[in-house]
Amino acid sequence: MILASTFRPALAGALLSLTLGAHAAPATPATVTFDTTPRAGQHHRQQMDIQAVIKMRVEAAPEATEEQRAKIAQAAERMAQMGAMKMSMQMQQTMKVGQPDAEGWLPLTVSTGGKSGKMEVGGKTVPLPGPNQELAFTARFNPKDFAFEIQQADGAPELSEFMRNQGSAMVGEALQLSKALSQRPFKVGDSVDVPLKMALPVPLPGGAGAMGGKVHYTLARLDRGVAHFDLSMNLDMDIAAPMPAPAASAAAAASAPQGDAASAPATPAAANAPQTMQVKINGSGKGNSSLRLADRLPLANQLKMDMQMTMRMPDNGIMHMDMDMLIQAKGESLAKPAAAGAKAPAKKKT
Repeated sequence: MILASTFRPALAGALLSLTLGAHAAPATPATVTFDTTPRAGQHHRQQMDIQAVIKMRVEAAPEATEEQRAKIAQAAERMAQMGAMKMSMQMQQTMKVGQPDAEGWLPLTVSTGGKSGKMEVGGKTVPLPGPNQELAFTARFNPKDFAFEIQQADGAPELSEFMRNQGSAMVGEALQLSKALSQRPFKVGDSVDVPLKMALPVPLPGGAGAMGGKVHYTLARLDRGVAHFDLSMNLDMDIAAPMPAPAASAAAAASAPQGDAASAPATPAAANAPQTMQVKINGSGKGNSSLRLADRLPLANQLKMDMQMTMRMPDNGIMHMDMDMLIQAKGESLAKPAAAGAKAPAKKKT
């Protein structure tokens, strides 16, 4: 479960980078405009390196029973003995944009996946999922009204199902930020705040979540066709998800004879009440980004983040997690250069 949950933030970050990265297009020799709009013929690849140190601890909530406190204390001791977890992951993301159709829609393909990764837990090294966590999808984008539709998703079952059901809405909502910023010119020293706000789909009935925050970009300098930005960000997430009924209770009910319901031990009503897991995440970070103006290629990105998570568990335990993360990325263009004009045929001598 820990391994899967560590991959999801990385995937989310990779998907958001399609729309929230500060790609720039030339306006005048002294200014640039933020323009994250996919354009025909784009073919970029990003190599990402993610390093993280994760520290976890657990404590009992004030309303915990003595039995719950004893179990939580044992879990806390095991976590203390395990120490900090160290994660290292290398990912690759590729985006290719085709030519517009008759109605102006641009076809695009995106693939994201882990190349390699490992996690050090309690002095042991555990490999992170690689090929099984790859995701690829085809979509189309309309630059006229910024509509976005995912047409097909392939890869790990849970990830591809998520993209088919909620991916279009999430990316489409993020693209509206591009629309709002694409006409604003900036000169060196100018700054802009990009709000981050969207509903988070929770893959459980009755689940709900939201993400909010802000990214602050400052155009630091222009140098030989490359725009260099300083950035800072803050992030807040609040998620509530219902928990399934305890397996032990379900098993006991299933094994009880049909005629012995009256003789079955009484169960407190609270035990049968729906249990909810509350998760709150907040974080902040600073970094920089270098972008080539001619083809909107992010040449290099670096972001150092400090995140804290508090998870309220249904057994009256409270999990705390602190994570220091460093994300670095390098970009390259895979687009083929335009072919040189064909030479005129030589005239035949007579």
